[in-house]
Amino acid sequence: MVGILAIWNDCAPEGREHYERWYRREHLQERVGVPGFRAGHRYEAVDADRRYFTFYEVDDPAVLASRPYLDRLNAPTEWTRQAMRSFRGMVRTVCDVTLSEGDLTGAVAVTLRLSDARPARALARVLAEASRDGDGIARVRLWEAAERQTPPGTREMEGRDGPDASVPAAIVIECLRATGAQAVAARLRQETAESGADAAACAIGIYAHLCSLRRDRA
Repeated sequence: MVGILAIWNDCAPEGREHYERWYRREHLQERVGVPGFRAGHRYEAVDADRRYFTFYEVDDPAVLASRPYLDRLNAPTEWTRQAMRSFRGMVRTVCDVTLSEGDLTGAVAVTLRLSDARPARALARVLAEASRDGDGIARVRLWEAAERQTPPGTREMEGRDGPDASVPAAIVIECLRATGAQAVAARLRQETAESGADAAACAIGIYAHLCSLRRDRA
């Protein structure tokens, strides 16, 4: 089963220049070089509670607890150690892909982090149906927290400003255009409000795609 490592985070202003250099010149290449990693994708907020959204696709969620991956986490490079000190508000979850509709990569992504996976499943199915009707949606996926997460306490994790938060489920809708993403975000706000979900437990964000790296290009 394909797995996802989903990350939302902010970065301290004084560390942003290094953060961007680190991702562009080292980190994506290093991570996608780990056995079992397929691709890494970076986004930046258009309208969201975290400035950055990053996700990695892996052959199986177990890759994210594998020895080669843990070896990397416990031997961070100097650039990585410096970058970790700038991370703020980290949300990090290893996920199973439990629903996927569409096979295109969109220019803009809408993410919905939910504190309960049950309403996420119903909402993801509704959005998947809508994507078949030409709404400018390239792909809809539901990510649910995998049973096995990356073990805590690695040297890389300890370099951040505090423990990582996690989410039980996230819906990620990739759209062709910003206008489509804004419409999807508005629909998500309406749907979650009508479902009675706690607004504080539903984080909706719109993100512009920055770059991607696939294993065959690493």
